[in-house]
Amino acid sequence: MIYLTQLPQPQPGQNQKQLLHKSAWALLSHALGDSSPRPSWAGSLRFGPHGKPYLEGGPSFSIAHTKGLALCALEDWNTGIDAERPRAFSPQLQSRVFTPSEQSLAAAAPSPDALFTTLWTLKESYMKYTGLGLAQGAATLSFQFENGQPILQGSPLSFRTAIWQGFHISQCGPAPFALTLVPISFDQLRL
Repeated sequence: MIYLTQLPQPQPGQNQKQLLHKSAWALLSHALGDSSPRPSWAGSLRFGPHGKPYLEGGPSFSIAHTKGLALCALEDWNTGIDAERPRAFSPQLQSRVFTPSEQSLAAAAPSPDALFTTLWTLKESYMKYTGLGLAQGAATLSFQFENGQPILQGSPLSFRTAIWQGFHISQCGPAPFALTLVPISFDQLRL
């Protein structure tokens, strides 16, 4: 289940990156039903060898944020998520992060930038799933689509995508799953 919130415009002098980061963690507290000033789960927070956060004893979670949106996936299985608004990818960036087959796929799409954005969020969700992050190397991952579903070549993992309020969202998991979005009002978060 993915909990997400749209952030208000930052106040003058307010650090938007810090607000996004705090909001994503506040969504984890909300999802866990913990609204205390010092969340009870904080004592079981650990970090993997490459920095992936996890809760000792579960459940599994993944957080992400992009300008205007924070989200947190909470599952009984390992997961990774990412979200972005569609944007232009320069030819140089395309060649660094997308495989030739992905570039061809996007070039033939009605909206190449939208497909590149979806491909990017799929790659990020996988890199968060593995815990390797960008060290994984985005260009080493090659996605295709079968019957509208994303498939990572050479991987048994499952992926789901959605578009919510203009944001492209991707989630990675070990087996087929339903992507469920739970919008939370920013005012409900305890920052």
